[in-house]
Amino acid sequence: MKSLINYQKNQIAANRKEYGIYYDQLKKISYYRLIEADKERSRLIAEIEGKAGYLCNGTKPFAHAVSPGCRLCGEGHWSCLFVNNRCNCKCFYCPTPQVDTSIPETQGITFDNPENYIGYIKKFGFKGVGLSGGEPLLTFGTTIDFLSKIKKELGNSVYVWMYTNGTLLDEEKAIKLAETGLDEIRFDLSATEYNTKNLKLALGKIPNVTVEIPAIPEDIAQLKNMVVELDSLGVNYLNLHQMRLTPYNFKNLFNRDYTFLHGQKITVLESELTALEIINFVFQHELKLAVNYCSFHYKSHYQKAAFRKKTAAFVFNGMEEINHNGFIRILSLQGITMPLEALEKQLLRFSPEGNGWQISQDQEQIFLTKNRLLQIQLGEEPVFVDYKTAKINENPLDEGTEITISGSKHIFVVKETGSASIQIDQKDRGSFCEIMEGRLPDNAMDSEELFNVSKKELPTTGFAEYF
Repeated sequence: MKSLINYQKNQIAANRKEYGIYYDQLKKISYYRLIEADKERSRLIAEIEGKAGYLCNGTKPFAHAVSPGCRLCGEGHWSCLFVNNRCNCKCFYCPTPQVDTSIPETQGITFDNPENYIGYIKKFGFKGVGLSGGEPLLTFGTTIDFLSKIKKELGNSVYVWMYTNGTLLDEEKAIKLAETGLDEIRFDLSATEYNTKNLKLALGKIPNVTVEIPAIPEDIAQLKNMVVELDSLGVNYLNLHQMRLTPYNFKNLFNRDYTFLHGQKITVLESELTALEIINFVFQHELKLAVNYCSFHYKSHYQKAAFRKKTAAFVFNGMEEINHNGFIRILSLQGITMPLEALEKQLLRFSPEGNGWQISQDQEQIFLTKNRLLQIQLGEEPVFVDYKTAKINENPLDEGTEITISGSKHIFVVKETGSASIQIDQKDRGSFCEIMEGRLPDNAMDSEELFNVSKKELPTTGFAEYF
């Protein structure tokens, strides 16, 4: 448990650093509120037991179904293109300023024409594209230009959806989006006080009509009324997001009676409970509307892990391996208690040609794959594990791999150290091997080394712990 406590303390410290002097003004969860909230969440989960489905190892609960786009997101096969960075609404929960019309971009890479972006889609093997903003309808010509060329080049092999607050949608635009091949449109109805007037313009034209909104706790009554209306209208999906705190929306969220939770970022406790309440409401009233809950816990793990995997594929080499969470893993033995020659003899018996292992150029280390490590017998010899992440950049880097996206577009991928080298001693090696085989050993919380390895190796499951 000590390792988990230290991990949580580090996350609290990071959140405190991000908000500085304002951090202490936040309403954090008390011990008694924590117990109460845990019970409330457990009750809601119990009530949808046997009725709700779950994706991504239990981190994403849903009623009935999730949209094709959401499935692609969870599987890591989507790219979100920010067509611009400007919005015509001023939603209190918006996490970022939306004030400048900029060049379309994703992951910090800009695309001044659709052809370059299509090259990017092909190079990374994306099967889904989300067109986002700000508000994509503010630059409708650019949105249609990208959509039409993506669909002309890639057809139904890429599922394309668009995010909008809907305020600028009219009959003509809805028809144009449908004719151009938009597969799904997602309305943020909370930006318009849950008014469905413009949403109705998309029904019967665009194949999938979705509402995607934050789960706003004080709007619970309106949300329930909206769910009933969406169900009667034949809307396909409702996606509920957990609200999160950012330096940009701090003042707006601070002034509301929210309880803030720690994690990789600060989130709103009541928002999660609201989302689960809505899923429960759908089942209680036997509604057909498909609803899913998109928590920050899910997004911060599965979306990031998926992109790490795609990026790492361009730069891993030798004995490096890409693990389940998208980290580049390097395993090594250093001959501290057993001569390298003895280790080499064992490995030669398994693979004389050196498959799955190699000696470093300085003859002081043996690098090996996970499967080779699990095969050999070690005495007191420690195992060393290192992790790296792959990052993309638009500008040339001193080190890294240049990737050609199109004739005029290149990006650069570099490996960065993800953690200090972790030494696994003999007493923990059995548990370490369990983690390598995908299981969490009983003593993982008692060892800092095992805990750190498990965070890198094992998928996140279930709901985030409240603290």
